[in-house]
Amino acid sequence: MSQDSVEKLLGRFITDAGFRTEAASSLGRLCRLEGYDLTEGELNLVARIDLHAFDRIAVLLDPGLRRAGRAL
Repeated sequence: MSQDSVEKLLGRFITDAGFRTEAASSLGRLCRLEGYDLTEGELNLVARIDLHAFDRIAVLLDPGLRRAGRAL
């Protein structure tokens, strides 16, 4: 299990609205493209996460912590 990759991916979900949108349509492809080294089991677990929950968390962040050029 690559805990580091999982944690980085979850952080990206929180800070990058565009990434969340892309992940909703093709999580596996996006993870491979972005270099997140997840096992098939990890990918299956992450795929079950409600990405809209990250939208609700992201609005609580200071805009300086969000990905530049990406709007919520």
